[in-house]
Amino acid sequence: MKLSIIIPCYHVENFVQKCTESILVQKGFDFEIILVNDGSKDNTLQVLEHLAQTDSRIKVINQKNQGLSGARNIGIEQAKGEYLMFVDADDWLEPNAFEVISQHFNHEDLFCFSYHRVFENKSIPRDLKLNGSYNSDFIQRRIVGLLGEELSDPSQADSLVTAWGKIYKTEIIKNNRIAFVDTKIIGTEDALFNIQYLAHADQVYVLNVPLYNYQKSNYHSLTKLYKTYLFQQWKTLYQKINETISQKNVDFQKALNNRIALSIIGLGLNETYSDLPFYAKVKKISIVLHDPLYIRAYQNLDMKYFPLHWRLFFSLAKSKNAFGVLSLSYIMNLLINSPNK
Repeated sequence: MKLSIIIPCYHVENFVQKCTESILVQKGFDFEIILVNDGSKDNTLQVLEHLAQTDSRIKVINQKNQGLSGARNIGIEQAKGEYLMFVDADDWLEPNAFEVISQHFNHEDLFCFSYHRVFENKSIPRDLKLNGSYNSDFIQRRIVGLLGEELSDPSQADSLVTAWGKIYKTEIIKNNRIAFVDTKIIGTEDALFNIQYLAHADQVYVLNVPLYNYQKSNYHSLTKLYKTYLFQQWKTLYQKINETISQKNVDFQKALNNRIALSIIGLGLNETYSDLPFYAKVKKISIVLHDPLYIRAYQNLDMKYFPLHWRLFFSLAKSKNAFGVLSLSYIMNLLINSPNK
C-alpha cells in the first residue's frame, strides 16, 4: 500500500520544513509527499524545492494561487497512492503517528484519528468521543451535526469535519469526482468534502489517539483571519449539505438543523476578529438571529442536554439578543486564547 500525502503551501516558509520533516521520519507506510506551492510570494517555493532535493519521496507542484481547495484538488489529481491524506503546512505529525495507525488500519474506506490543538502556550488533545469501527452512515450523520446527548458538548460539532486527520481511498475520490469546493463559496470546504465522500464509503475506523498537531497560534493562517462573508457562505454550505443528504432519514435533517443553530458560536467568534465598531458587530449578529433559516433552527433546538453556560448562550440566541450573544462570544474568545487555560 502506498499513501499520498498532500500539503498545500501558501506563505509558509517558516513552517513547512518542520511539517515535512515530521512526515519523513514516519515508519509504517510507504508514502509520497506532494507539496503544492499555491502562488506564494515569500520564499515558500525555494524551501519546497530544497526539501525535494533532500528526499526522492517529495514532489513539488508550483501553480498560480487557487486557494486551499484548488491546491488540494491538484494534489489529488497528481496522487499515485492507493490512499491519500491531507496535512496543512503549518501543522505536524507525532513521530510515531504512522506506526500507531498501522496497528489499527485494516484498509477501511476512511480512517480518522485525533489531534492536539496547539496554542502559543498550551496544547489540548481533542477527545473525539468515538473509538473503533463504524458504518459510514453514522459518521456521515455525525459530521452533518450532533444529535441527542451529543449536544452536551457543542464543541464536538466540528471535531470530525477536518480533511486532515484522515486517510481516504484515492479511488473513491477519483471515481466519484469528489473535489473541494472553493472556500469563497461555502466558507469551509472540509465538511462538505467529507459528507460527499462518505456517501460512497462503507466502513470507517476512528482512532481516538491524538497523532496530529493542529497549529492554532499561526496568525498568518487563513483560520485566523476575519471572514467578512461567512454568514452567507455558510448558508450556501448548508444548502449543499442538504442536497447531499436529501434522501437520508429524518435524523440527518435534525442533525443539519442543529449544525445551523450551533454555528452561531462560530459566527459570534468571527465577529470578535472584526475591526468594525462594537455596535456594528451587534447589528451583524442581529441579522443572523432574525434570519428565517436560523429562527427555524433555534425553534427546533433541544437545549436539555446543554450545560448551564451553553443554555444561557443559546437562550440569548433564541430571544434574538444580539448584544448578549456577542458579549459572550468575546468571553469565549478570551477563554480560548488565554495563556493560563
